[in-house]
Amino acid sequence: MLNREYEYVAAIAQEGTLSGAALRLGVSQPALTRFLQKEETELGTALFQRINNRMIPTYAGECYLDYIEQIFLLQKRMMATMADIAKSDLGRLRVGITGIRRPFTIFSVIPQFKKKYPEIDLTLSECASDDLERMLEELTLDCIAVNVTKQREEFTYIPIAQEEYVLAVHKDDPLLGRAKKKKGSKYPSIRPDQLADSSFIMLSRHHRIRQFADAVLDGNRIPYHVSMTSRNLDSALEAVANNLGATFTPEVQLAYILGSKNIRYLSIDTPGTAYQFCLAYRKGAYLQPCAKDFMELFQSAFHEHPPTEVWS
Repeated sequence: MLNREYEYVAAIAQEGTLSGAALRLGVSQPALTRFLQKEETELGTALFQRINNRMIPTYAGECYLDYIEQIFLLQKRMMATMADIAKSDLGRLRVGITGIRRPFTIFSVIPQFKKKYPEIDLTLSECASDDLERMLEELTLDCIAVNVTKQREEFTYIPIAQEEYVLAVHKDDPLLGRAKKKKGSKYPSIRPDQLADSSFIMLSRHHRIRQFADAVLDGNRIPYHVSMTSRNLDSALEAVANNLGATFTPEVQLAYILGSKNIRYLSIDTPGTAYQFCLAYRKGAYLQPCAKDFMELFQSAFHEHPPTEVWS
């Protein structure tokens, strides 16, 4: 910062003499004289005129002093802002989530966060997982909540839960009768071949879950019917709740899905269903204390409301 040089000019104006300014600043008068001569040479104009042994600012000097005052004021505001940010009284947090996690984040996490940090500007971006990872890499997001099958070197991951891709079915779907309890499965388990001729609500092909669904059905040459195509997973789950078919989904909090009491999960007896639900942030990026608190609140709230819990 140039505070020292600005203080020299301000002290000369306030004291009215080079000797008085030098004494106040704790420097020698010759050193202060050399500074002023150098500054005026660089600016190409005189800052002071000597009248009756007093140093009186010229018009240029008055303008210089006006700018100095504004600079000092801005620096005070800057330091106050930095102090507020350090205390997490002020700042910005940019969080990215997939659409299906939005209700949980809004209802279970954000109210707690805003109660603790009312002055933090929180932005919630809802995107597909690939887009969230790209935005985190570009540092346009501070942290994201995503399903992870393969970790990326440039991210730091905070595991939230070990989950699996499952099949969501209506409570009256005949598939429930075909599923069996299997050791090591979280839910009743069904084989891909048992899905033959069933009706499915499918997502558009850019979704990771659609790619998983295609691998299960087309990869095993399973004949099936598409009863509906949905652009987002929450709409697909609402369709399941209304008995319009089954859909492949990550484990999510059913509490936030309309008609959730009608939905049941089935494990799929096929490789590649497991993934880790994680919070992630960019390695080497600065994280405010409030960002770390947000991730802790998210983790705590998630474990208070497990995916299969259904609320009234």
